Parts: sequence; structure tokens; C-alpha cells
Amino acid sequence: MHFAQTYNQAPSRLAVLDIETLAPPAPAGGFPPWPTHRALLASVLTADQVQYGQWRFALESVRFDDERAAIARIDGLLAGRRLVTYNGKGFDLPVLATTAMRVSMFECRNLTDAWASHRHRGNHLDVADVVSGFGGAPRVGLAMLCEAVGIGVKNNGSGSDVAEMLREKGIEAVSRYCDEDVAGTLVIAGMVLALRSNDPAYAASLILDFANWAGDAGLEHLDEFRKLAGNAVLERVRLLHRVDEGIRAFDDRATTTYFDEQARVATNNRQRAAG
Repeated sequence: MHFAQTYNQAPSRLAVLDIETLAPPAPAGGFPPWPTHRALLASVLTADQVQYGQWRFALESVRFDDERAAIARIDGLLAGRRLVTYNGKGFDLPVLATTAMRVSMFECRNLTDAWASHRHRGNHLDVADVVSGFGGAPRVGLAMLCEAVGIGVKNNGSGSDVAEMLREKGIEAVSRYCDEDVAGTLVIAGMVLALRSNDPAYAASLILDFANWAGDAGLEHLDEFRKLAGNAVLERVRLLHRVDEGIRAFDDRATTTYFDEQARVATNNRQRAAG
């Protein structure tokens, strides 16, 4: 199938979000209920498609020392982008919505639209929800899913270890750990969206461009994702896609030039007729 026929079915602007939190121990043990969690920081990885199907990325850590400012910043990063999370409907977004309500931050439309969106549509893709068939299969953790598809992630702990990590290694270690989550979620999301749109070029361009960007940006804690740049199958698909996008762009320019010239000729003819 011609890549251009399906490429636009998948979103061209993404914001991948993950939060790390602190909570008092649960009375019965296990993971504390989400309403008891206070956000410590969030990682937001934005991916925007530019010319010829190429992607531009930015990675930002948002700290919750000032909760109102943090909610406002996250809301701004979501503007015009499809939110992507892993179990965001079950944890991240309820925690952020509760935070917004607690600090009376009600003007955060991008965040609340994603929080309130329907699980089968809307401006939020919860990868964990989609991969499990919206509850048809048991949910698994991000690390297990990444391992199943050959992606290395979360080699240094789990969400329940954040308090200990913060105490022993500091906030920067927690931030790097959160960055791994959004990177893994982005790659899995690229695969999921490519499957849903039957478009191999989407996954190839998004994943390989991200792998190259992580290397160029010197993000050593994302070294595992840089290894994806060596995937020969994805490289071939991306090359074909770039050629296809270049031809399509040339055709678009040629078409525009043709119609501009036709409009110029028609205008000149009307002016001569009027004269």
C-alpha cells in the first residue's frame, strides 16, 4: 500500500507523559491507592512530525515544587498534541487531575480533555489499555512489554522504589528513571499506532528518528534506545518512506506551481478583456 494513503491516519504530534510520585505506605501493604500519591515530577517527551516524515523531539522534566506551575506547564506541552501514556487512565491522569483540583487549577483544558476522553477515542492514547484489548487481556507492566518486543527499559528499579531512589540517589536519578518510561512508551506507541493504521513507515520513522535523536542529544541514560538505530528492517522501510514523502512533496509543489500559473494567466486575460 502506498505509504501516503495511511500515514496521516496516525497522529503527527505526540506528547508522551509519565509521572513519579510519593505516597505513604498502604496499611495492608502493596502499592498505595492512587488518591494518596503526590506528584514529584513528570517527564514529557514531545514528538512532532516535520517535512518528509521526519520527527523532531524534545524531552522535559517538570518538577512539582510549585504544583500550579507544574500543571500549567504540562497543559502547555499537551497543546495540539495527542497525549500518550502507559496506564495513564488508571494512574497518571487521576493523580494530575486531583492535583489540579487541590490547588484550584481549573484552567488546564488540554490536560482535562485528555483526562476525560473516552477510552476508545479522544485525545489520549493509553498504550496499556490498547495493548490489553481494553481489558480483554490482563495488563502487564511497561518493562515486560518492552522486553517482549526487544526494547531495553527500566533496568534500575520500579515505581514503588521512587522514595528510596530519591533518598539515596537524589532527584536527578528519579528524573532519568522517568525519562526511560516515556522513551519506552513512545517506542511501543509507535508500534501500536503503526499496527492500527497498517503503516510500517510510521513506526520506522518515529522509532529510528528517536533513536538517532537520543544519541545526538547525548542522553546516556537512554543508551538502550539508541541501539534501535541499527534495525536494518526499519531502516529500509524508513528510506522508502522518505523517498515517497519527497516525491509527494515534489508533486505537491508542482501542482501548486501549475495552479498558480493558471490563476496568473486567468487574471491577465480578465485584465486585458476589461481594458
